[in-house]
Amino acid sequence: MLNIVKSSNIASRVIVALLFFISFFAFHKNVAADIKEKTAEEYRALGYAEQQKGNLNEALSYYTKATSLGLENAVLLNDMGVLYEQIDLYSRAETSYVRAIQADPKYLPPYSNLAYLHQRLKRFDKAAEYFKKRFELGDPMDPWAQKAKEELIKIDPGYRDWIASLEAEAFNRQLEAKSQDEFYRRVEQSQEHYLRGNTFVKELKYEDAIKEYDQALYFAPNNPNIIDARKMALLEIAKKSVREQSEQAIRRLETGDTLSARHEIQKILTTIPEEPIMISP
Repeated sequence: MLNIVKSSNIASRVIVALLFFISFFAFHKNVAADIKEKTAEEYRALGYAEQQKGNLNEALSYYTKATSLGLENAVLLNDMGVLYEQIDLYSRAETSYVRAIQADPKYLPPYSNLAYLHQRLKRFDKAAEYFKKRFELGDPMDPWAQKAKEELIKIDPGYRDWIASLEAEAFNRQLEAKSQDEFYRRVEQSQEHYLRGNTFVKELKYEDAIKEYDQALYFAPNNPNIIDARKMALLEIAKKSVREQSEQAIRRLETGDTLSARHEIQKILTTIPEEPIMISP
């Protein structure tokens, strides 16, 4: 029995040691990967800085170092495409732009760059293809989308109808979004007045509450909660008026002024609504 316990303890220690080793190895592997990625990004930034200065050989050297460390994102590939184009290596430029799009289809600069490259090489059908994609994927009011539109029309004026339909769709989407924003704004304003009205009700300021409920209903005319709250406030005002006029009528009767008492009673009847006030449960 003692041997079994000892064996079990040894096995547990081995498992713990193994798990520690695996965790230690994984941690250092992740740290190394982070350092590698950071270094690659630094090379990309240095390459871009040299490219902006016109030092194309130095830029290409840094870009190559970045890719050798595994960095191959859309921004880097697009920048490399621009560089290759600057030194007239058009085939490599095209390959870099295509890879940039594959790396991130939502990154838009390589679409424009590819379109202009094909246009420069007199491949007008391919140029139109990428100008179309650039216009489709971007906001129609974005300057590069506008440039893509202009180039498309130069290549083939027949694209005008297609462009007009896309711009109409974009306008309708913007209009719908604006309508939704306006709706939510009105709901929010209505809620603010409704809550202020509820506060006045708690303070027994029913006239002020009704003013707030009226404002709330201006922004949300069919809100049942506001309608019911307003009815309750009106009812409280009516009850208060009835109490005051009843006291007046009783005082008139006590002094023998039955005519004035009858007049106060008539005022009470006009204060009470002719139809029952239905309050939602």
